[in-house]
Amino acid sequence: MALLIMHFPKLRLLWSRSPYETLKILKELKPNHQEVDIEKAVAVGSNESIDALLLGNGDNDDGGGDGTDGSKQQAVDINEVGKEMLLRLPGITVHNARKVMQSCDNIAELASLSREEMKMLLGPLAGQKLFTFFHQKRDYKIK
Repeated sequence: MALLIMHFPKLRLLWSRSPYETLKILKELKPNHQEVDIEKAVAVGSNESIDALLLGNGDNDDGGGDGTDGSKQQAVDINEVGKEMLLRLPGITVHNARKVMQSCDNIAELASLSREEMKMLLGPLAGQKLFTFFHQKRDYKIK
């Protein structure tokens, strides 16, 4: 549990002494929120939902992205290895990865951006994290 909290600092835990107390806490929190959509909750962690967010054909679409041939062709054009590598870089999230993929053709182009360009693209904190990652000095010794 300590590792979870360390790796996910925004994670919040509810702890209670009994199932009755848990139910009581959840009932107090529930009136402020909508009923959970089980299918949507299950899909949140799947690769398809991540692809939908990256391609822009998810629920927050403004119309026209009905998941037909156009979006399938766009999905084929994306380099899967490059996408996975991009998502593992510091400061890159599923939400800002689409913006990066639209602005840069490859990771080398992303790495060559200036600090200010990265901050404008990703936001101040995420842009600084990524810039520092790409430009930090490393002392490697090959034996």
